[in-house]
Amino acid sequence: MHFKILNDYKSVEDYLVNFLKISKKNLHTIRMQTHQDNNTILVNNDIAKLNTSLAKNDVLELNIELSKSNYLTNKSISITKEYEDPYLLIVSKPFGIKTHPNDISIEDDTLVNYLISDYQYLEPIHRLDIDTCGLVIFSKTPLIKSKLDQMLKNREIKRYYTALTKNNIKPKTIKTNIGRDIREKNKMAVTNKGKQATTNILSCEKIDQNKFVVTISLETGRTHQIRVHLSSIGNAIIGDKLYSNDGYKYDKMYLGALKVVFNHPVTNDKIEINSSLRTEFIIEK
Repeated sequence: MHFKILNDYKSVEDYLVNFLKISKKNLHTIRMQTHQDNNTILVNNDIAKLNTSLAKNDVLELNIELSKSNYLTNKSISITKEYEDPYLLIVSKPFGIKTHPNDISIEDDTLVNYLISDYQYLEPIHRLDIDTCGLVIFSKTPLIKSKLDQMLKNREIKRYYTALTKNNIKPKTIKTNIGRDIREKNKMAVTNKGKQATTNILSCEKIDQNKFVVTISLETGRTHQIRVHLSSIGNAIIGDKLYSNDGYKYDKMYLGALKVVFNHPVTNDKIEINSSLRTEFIIEK
């Protein structure tokens, strides 16, 4: 795998640890393989070591397989790939399927299972609820998994959600605590003792007499956060069987993570992806 170096680094190890954020375990594996194979690390096609310095515009090549993903394969559903390069994959998860199996030795009907046949390594860096559709970002190599994890933690990956509601919502920030509902354990609720949650209502557009498209961003990622916050202001998501009074009337919940924006973890180029599932939210006026 090739990495174009964007700045000067005192060594390959410095780049791997401080830029790519690779784990100590993976760094150790690379170090051990360099003792056996001189071609493990190349800089500008020349044999290099972990202590070799790197300059801006150098090309670092790492010839190593660090680990594989051991998910069961299922080819029964075709998943739309919205963006792909040697480092990462962004797909649109349909309504009604899980992102990742709880037990990788048994479950074979999740998003990862439908994709894994094309890859040796594929790991999601975040998840969506089973009833939420939209964009999921995967790392295609352990060499950038930690980098993507850090970017998500530092909110450098902006995810924008779309929801359909029956009433207008003025742009606002909803900030409450969210915790387990004391009456229904499968639900979350606005509580005094829960974890702090912040939801930004960015825009709201009327598309029909009783239908509005709401664009949302999150500053936190609590379980069911958008669903709980919209329900708490009397504007539950259309089709939400847990938090609306008439969710049973609809075949799906109209909530999707339909846009992501971030700088590429290796090249630093701006990546902006819109989900093809946006058409699921278009209702004729």
